[in-house]
Formats: sequence, C-alpha cells, structure tokens
Amino acid sequence: MPVTQEQLRKRAELVRTGGKGSVRRTVKAHHRSSGDDKKVQGTLRRFGVTPFNDIDEATFQLQDGSSFYFSKPKVQASAQTQCFVVSGDYEHRKSEDEESKKE
Repeated sequence: MPVTQEQLRKRAELVRTGGKGSVRRTVKAHHRSSGDDKKVQGTLRRFGVTPFNDIDEATFQLQDGSSFYFSKPKVQASAQTQCFVVSGDYEHRKSEDEESKKE
C-alpha cells in the first residue's frame, strides 16, 4: 500500500509540538526508572532503615481477598520512624473464593 502525501502530512502534524511553522519533535523523552529508584533509596536512607535478614517469604492480604506473595523479599525497617519496606519480585494471587466462583 503506497503512502500518499496526505497521509504523510497527517503523520507530521501529530508530532508537531507547537503551531504551524514550529519544529517537529525529533525524539520523545523517555523517563528512566533508575532516577526514581535513586530518589526512593535516598528517602529510605533518611528514614534510617536497616535490612532484616533471614526472611523467606511475605504475604500481603488485600481487602478483596487477593494477596501479594513475595518469595525471598528484601525487608528493611526502622523502629524510630515506624517504616517497613518490602521489595523484590512478587506474585499476585487471587483468593480461593474468587477461583471457586468462576468454576
């Protein structure tokens, strides 16, 4: 399917940042999550959290009955600020009640 001048004109209008005669945006800025991670780590450092070792698993129960299950989580805590941080890979598990209703 050949591309017509009209189709090219429509595509060019979609990437224009201003009005007629303005420069088209060449590259869309991608946000990096590493910057966010550094901000979070800096905030946790101010809270004074220390790592807890020897925690094999953690489960967070939600109000709808489902849960987040962490195996081998990285747990950090601070008694002074009453702050607990659980990070790592998790699995979202639906409740057994929901699964039995579907069957």
